[in-house]
Amino acid sequence: MSDTSPPSLAIEQINLTYDMWQDRLVLRLRTRDSSLVELLLTRRLTQNLLPALVKLVGGTVLAPDPAALQELLAYEHRETVGASDFAQPFNEDGQSLFEGNPMLVSEVKLHVLADNQGWRLDFLDREGRGMNINADKNMLHNIIKLFNSILPSTGWALPSARIECVMVSAGRVTH
Repeated sequence: MSDTSPPSLAIEQINLTYDMWQDRLVLRLRTRDSSLVELLLTRRLTQNLLPALVKLVGGTVLAPDPAALQELLAYEHRETVGASDFAQPFNEDGQSLFEGNPMLVSEVKLHVLADNQGWRLDFLDREGRGMNINADKNMLHNIIKLFNSILPSTGWALPSARIECVMVSAGRVTH
């Protein structure tokens, strides 16, 4: 059986903001070929997606006991986020893949890539249309950082993501 999903986008920049008027998070992606994507994430989807991303990252760290796992993952998270550039403004020059209309995400499917080279995240609307990105653990750490930075401004009363070590290989998150 062949995989019929569209090719994954090569991400150059990621931005996450809160749109108070729509009460949605806006995940903006810029690809290496200057394509732009805006994905709208609801509170319910975010509430389920963020813990799933944390579990994926937690499954990449090996240690002899749970306490050591927690410390190693927290260290990995601090080092990865510390080495990333969050100060550079998001470059909005380019062609919108959705013709300037943000896509309201109703489901995110998580797939393990071959040889454990990361994950594919499929962002889908209610009709099953959408796009996907490939993410390694560094990208997931940075996405988690973006969520943790923006959630306090939403008024959603969602807790920040705690980096824990729980193995999850794949799954799906729905709105």
